Amino acid sequence: MRFRNEDLDKVITQLNIVEVIGEYVDLKKTGSNYKGLCPFHKDTNPSFMVSTSKNIYKCFVCGAGGNVIKFYMEYNKLSYGEAVYELSKKYKLDITPISGNDSEDRNKKYYKILDEALSFFKENIFSNSGREALSYLNNRGMQPDFIKGNNLGYALNSWDSLYNHLVGKGYDPPILSKLGLIKSGDKGYYDTFRDRVIYPIYSPSGNVIAFGGRTMSDRKDLAKYLNSPETPVFHKGRNLYGIKNKGSSIRRKNYALLMEGYMDVLAAHAYGFDVALAPLGTTFSNEQAELLKRYTSNVIIAFDMDNAGRVASEKASLVLKKYGFNIRILELKNAKDPDEFLKKYGKTEFLKSVKNSKEIFDFLYDYYVREYDLSNFMAKQNFIGRFKEFFLSVETDLEKSLYLNKLSVSLGMEKEIEILRKILIQNDEGTGKVRKIERQHIKTRSLKIDELELETLKLCLKDRKYFEKFKNKTITSPFVQNIFDTIEQNGEQNYIQELLRGIFFKLEEEEEGIILNISTELSAKNEDEIINTYIEIYKRWFVKEIDEKMSFFKTNDIKSFLNCKKICEKIIGDIKIDDLEEKYKEFISMKI
Repeated sequence: MRFRNEDLDKVITQLNIVEVIGEYVDLKKTGSNYKGLCPFHKDTNPSFMVSTSKNIYKCFVCGAGGNVIKFYMEYNKLSYGEAVYELSKKYKLDITPISGNDSEDRNKKYYKILDEALSFFKENIFSNSGREALSYLNNRGMQPDFIKGNNLGYALNSWDSLYNHLVGKGYDPPILSKLGLIKSGDKGYYDTFRDRVIYPIYSPSGNVIAFGGRTMSDRKDLAKYLNSPETPVFHKGRNLYGIKNKGSSIRRKNYALLMEGYMDVLAAHAYGFDVALAPLGTTFSNEQAELLKRYTSNVIIAFDMDNAGRVASEKASLVLKKYGFNIRILELKNAKDPDEFLKKYGKTEFLKSVKNSKEIFDFLYDYYVREYDLSNFMAKQNFIGRFKEFFLSVETDLEKSLYLNKLSVSLGMEKEIEILRKILIQNDEGTGKVRKIERQHIKTRSLKIDELELETLKLCLKDRKYFEKFKNKTITSPFVQNIFDTIEQNGEQNYIQELLRGIFFKLEEEEEGIILNISTELSAKNEDEIINTYIEIYKRWFVKEIDEKMSFFKTNDIKSFLNCKKICEKIIGDIKIDDLEEKYKEFISMKI
């Protein structure tokens, strides 16, 4: 769905960002801005700021930020176009999409036909002709109220009953065929679904878009399950079965249970697990991951634990990992699927199994290790290679390092961890570093910030004790000096968060980008990395100031220059920071 630029500007400028965000976040006025707990991470100390003058929001811990459309989109897990459309309707703004308007309007006639087909199926199951189907569902533990509440139905054991019903309502056969409700053969049109229990499939917005049918026959020549074909409103790989109330339960509980089939999902819903979903009999796709990401980043995969189910769990997890999901695998014992387990052991035991579910790495390790004798050199090498696709799917460098450490410990290869890194991560990591350098270059190029000064600033923002080490340096960048001055004035109180809050909304757009990058980088570094960075930056300043101090002697007194250079090289070779500081002070005070 696309909108004119002037309409997008209208949404951003006419909406009160505090009013919109205030529906979801408890905001309190502080100066000319507002602050509250960030809704995008577990926040205990208010780090979420909203600027009415700049019409933007920003969290100084997790980095979330943007305008009112971005907030509404991220909070409600919508596409950009959907967010604009919903905001315009909610706040009665007069804007009209210029394309995609309207997939909803365009497809209204299709939804109407599909609703009519669903009504027909629902009536059938409570008719005399549907007694076998009703009995089948009752035997699967579903009572009439639950069947009605979930709109389950029955396709009659008839060649063309649905066709006759819909044609009698005035609908054209070609359109019915286009929607996958009927097919065309030598003898004319006939129903796609015949003598099957019917499960309606809904879009995330709540429209019926397709059907799944389950045969009650034991005939080997009949497929157990049959889904609607691809249609103008239904694409199997882009939808999930079981999303209820626009995903509100999944958003609220912040996790989803991914299961294999209709009955698993319905059984889970019946026992109160209304976060259960299924991928409609397809291999889990990128589009389904993107859809699920609208609602949560936490998934428990609960496929059957036969070999096919384990393979499917592995494949789904690799897709989900690319999108940054936290994944656990549910291994149910003494039952072939969640439906059977719930009926045998009930909700309490199912919850215990959920709590004991395996983090995805642990599941894959246990799954792969069954195939290899790790006492055999070649087998161990092949076992390690099995993890390559998993590491390529992992989103962040930090997560890759944590998994790599875990793998090295599990294999007793802590000393060989760099070899494992080379095998599993290095190529991907190299590409990431190049892109990171390119991004930094773009962001700092036009401001002409000295690289050493920028790296020093990052260190000073991590901890004030580092600022005390570098505050007297000669800073050439007005941007860095401005922040140094702010640090000096700020004192000790809530150092980094208060500092960033205090200066962020006073900066230019390009400067904001640098500060946001810095705040994100700081949260990712551990103490050892910080100390190593400090030593490196200290030495770089040493070299820079030595060069400056010696510049006169380089041209006017070559002997003094060479003696000085020799002394300095010896000092720089000492990596003990305390000694380095003392020798540095001695050198700077020398009169050569």
